[in-house]
Amino acid sequence: METTSLPDPDCWLSPLARVDRSPIEGEGLFAAAPIAQGTVISRFGGRLVTDDELRRLLTRAAGTGNYVDTLSIRRDLNLVLPPNVPNHAGNHSCNPNLWWVDPYAVAARRNIEPGEELTLDYATITDDPSFEMPCSCRSAACRGQVTGRDWQLPQLQAEYGQHWVPVLREHIVGS
Repeated sequence: METTSLPDPDCWLSPLARVDRSPIEGEGLFAAAPIAQGTVISRFGGRLVTDDELRRLLTRAAGTGNYVDTLSIRRDLNLVLPPNVPNHAGNHSCNPNLWWVDPYAVAARRNIEPGEELTLDYATITDDPSFEMPCSCRSAACRGQVTGRDWQLPQLQAEYGQHWVPVLREHIVGS
């Protein structure tokens, strides 16, 4: 089993990405210049918390307007991103142009044109079976809803190969 290094305390976003209004949802990340396939666009940082700790954080934030941005790392281990980082603006697509290249970084899945929205499939970041989100990505591949069980879809496993957060790669290999 691969070991997971500790994340940086903060997030990093490539100067090739900029925040702007998104037709998908609110704000999004967009290519400020051409981006070559394989270029790392974002490194996620923050602090690691257990599932119980994450539930407490989400419960405290509910109804306050405070957004808790997280991703699964290992069984019972989640990354909570720091507040007010531009990485929060990244939106979901069922046909993303970014994917995971290590436990905390995403890179261009293909060449990306200037002005194109930078997206990630949220199904690749969580193993929470209660997670459900309506999708408004507008891609031809839109699933209509994103869930914490989408990692079980054979077509997504084939399409993304090893490009999942570590806990989902573990689930897929074990399934």
